[in-house]
Amino acid sequence: MISFNQPLKTLQPWVELLPQGLFDLEIKNISFDSREVKAGDLFVALPSVAGNELQYVQVAIDNGASVVLAEKSICEQVLTNGASCVTVHNIMDVAGSILAFVLNGQALDLSVVGITGTNGKSSISFYLAQLLNALHKPCAVMGTVGYGKWDDLKPSGMTTLPLEKLHCVLNELSVDFSAVAMEVSSHGLEQNRLAGVKFEGAVFSNLSRDHLDYHGTMEAYGAAKALLFQRAELKFAVMNGDDPFTQTLKALSVVKPLIYGQGNEADLRFSLDQMHDAGMTVTFHWKGQSHSVNLPLFGQFNAENVAAAMLCCLQMGHAFSSVVQACAALNAVPGRMQQVKVSEKQPLVLVDYAHTPDALEQILLATKQHASGKITLVVGCGGDRDAGKRPLMGKIALQFADNAIITSDNPRSENPLSICQQMVDGMQGNFVIEVDRQKAIQQAITQANPTDIVIIAGKGHEDYQEIQGQRRYFSDVVEAEQALLLGDHS
Repeated sequence: MISFNQPLKTLQPWVELLPQGLFDLEIKNISFDSREVKAGDLFVALPSVAGNELQYVQVAIDNGASVVLAEKSICEQVLTNGASCVTVHNIMDVAGSILAFVLNGQALDLSVVGITGTNGKSSISFYLAQLLNALHKPCAVMGTVGYGKWDDLKPSGMTTLPLEKLHCVLNELSVDFSAVAMEVSSHGLEQNRLAGVKFEGAVFSNLSRDHLDYHGTMEAYGAAKALLFQRAELKFAVMNGDDPFTQTLKALSVVKPLIYGQGNEADLRFSLDQMHDAGMTVTFHWKGQSHSVNLPLFGQFNAENVAAAMLCCLQMGHAFSSVVQACAALNAVPGRMQQVKVSEKQPLVLVDYAHTPDALEQILLATKQHASGKITLVVGCGGDRDAGKRPLMGKIALQFADNAIITSDNPRSENPLSICQQMVDGMQGNFVIEVDRQKAIQQAITQANPTDIVIIAGKGHEDYQEIQGQRRYFSDVVEAEQALLLGDHS
């Protein structure tokens, strides 16, 4: 609920069909939740995934709403009981514009960069925020891990927040920050939850299989991602030249994109010089200049993610040499190739959010470049989600890891043993099934040699397991630390 205390005619620029008789009606608050409505409020009936808009409108009217803004199909069915139902077209666009106006006047004084793609969104957003902060442009993060200062986040619970919450958070962030690196999900784009946000820049990382339980096809999934690059307000676009979908996006973007990658056609090109146990040495090339830097990060894909963040900084007016220098102090993202360490002479343990086939393959291939010993993988698949990717995840685990422990992820309402069996059904390889995730992590770490690498994949920053409708505390990082302590004899 947002305090308004103005006549309804104030909103006329966005509500074209506002009846003249309502112009002087005083509105106390603007509400997007029917349960919060009080007498004299305006209720905005946003689309419901469950299709309950009509029910919510009736609750709002019963609670005393003076005016309801809704799509025509809803207004035609409403029993107003003295309230006025005003028809609007594209209710999400209208609501976004109203929120932006009421909270921030005509414009929010923030440089907002939207980051979309299947994998890498969180990493790019964290690296961009760290780089901009080092370059004296205070930048917040907003996405899957949370929102706020990159190392002091408030939990968000989802990648792209609901429309009202998103605008309120942006308004809150504008007090202490001048930029926001925002993860943008395909769900949020398709549902238009970003209405009213003015993006200065847009970033595309990659496209691979995910969320087909929602989008249905890869074509529909890609089309949702493309919506970010079709926003009229964009000033710059940054795309991964090493991903095939970039060719499609380039033709759809409202601005000519700049490309990052390893290919010669990239505007910002990078080359991997050395992979080592402290990270990697990378050389970046930009407009005839070349600078090398030691990145305290693991995996080639992290070099890609850093390049994406760097290219945004360059487009925002920062000098190449200053940007490269700032890269040396980058910190890993919680749950993204995050190293868990208790003492020396123990296996390298990495916790990663990889929960798609492509992401899992990428982290395994990347880790091999740092490995002198064997790689043990702990991995599972979530329940009540795209079951088609389970055998794909199992196949990749057995193909690229020396040892695999197949375990539970978030089984939700499904039998975790059944999910594990679906991952490796009919496959041959060096694996065991251990449904108890805690035991699986302990087994992987305590049996590993000091030169080995253990990857715990699928949950990353999450600190819970969801089982039969109940969430219980569970952290891969904490469990890995406990297992390392058990084996620490230093």
